[in-house]
Amino acid sequence: MKMVHTLEMIQPDEVETHGGKAVNLGKLAQSGFLIPRGFSISTDAFTQMVESSHDLINFLKKVDDSEDFEEILEISENLQRLIEEYQVPKRLESEISLGIQNLKELSVSSELGFAIRSSATIEDHSDVSFAGQAESYLCVKKHSEIIEFVKKVWQSAFSERAIVYLKAKAIPIRQLKVAVVVQEMIPAEISGVMFTANVVNNNADELLINATWGLGDCLVSGKIVPDTYVLTKSPFSVIQRTVGEKELTSKLEMNQLVLIETPKDRQSKYTLDDETLFDIAEIGLKIENVMECPQDIEWCIKPDGVLVILQSRPITTLSVPSSHKE
Repeated sequence: MKMVHTLEMIQPDEVETHGGKAVNLGKLAQSGFLIPRGFSISTDAFTQMVESSHDLINFLKKVDDSEDFEEILEISENLQRLIEEYQVPKRLESEISLGIQNLKELSVSSELGFAIRSSATIEDHSDVSFAGQAESYLCVKKHSEIIEFVKKVWQSAFSERAIVYLKAKAIPIRQLKVAVVVQEMIPAEISGVMFTANVVNNNADELLINATWGLGDCLVSGKIVPDTYVLTKSPFSVIQRTVGEKELTSKLEMNQLVLIETPKDRQSKYTLDDETLFDIAEIGLKIENVMECPQDIEWCIKPDGVLVILQSRPITTLSVPSSHKE
């Protein structure tokens, strides 16, 4: 059974096989949106790992039955230890190696390494999101490191934070299956997040866009205060514009991810002009239409000005009906 599949080949009904993030990326690619090239390591690999160890299975049962926080923390540590000790099968290693080789042949930015992220079967749903619970890893280069970081993604799905989240949502831990997405790194000049409905005031007729210089990991992790723009949808019009401090910039230097202090003149300068804002907003509404509900979209702009969609998922915090027409 093949366990590695290119993103553009993943179908909308394969959430149980590739998780929400990978399925959404596949749909975006098939709909003509530019995404980073990549592949998904299916949940079959995760299931194979879990089923290879009776101890793992027993610990998963115990954590589902336990309400004792201290015991849950101990079980989390044991789960992560067992995954760290797991030997990835040679066949899966070969499939991943072939996937990386193909990416290197297609991508002009493969020397920057690869991003490795989770794609859980309960991730990016309209009613619950596992997004942000598992770890992501950037600029991973060596084949041996890629294999290890795939395991680290699996480990992070059983972190204390992730287990507590699943418990709070009354989701059995044994229901969780995790695919892993491997994608080319994009040397972003500007990165941001767009909500195709305003999540601050629950207005489905407005868009909310955050943006910062460089890569977006500082923004999504909350390390910086980004620029904020609020736009009306029809017609596009900027009704609020707030410059963020953007004290730090995450960027790629010498093929390494570095965090630098943003030059003072850039801290006080807006990242986006109206024309670029409207271009981003237009693509956002097209994605909302394809996905059939308001979206939380991560995007970046390359040095040549091309907009790349990094991921898209349903907004789970909106408490008003969508303006999307069925």
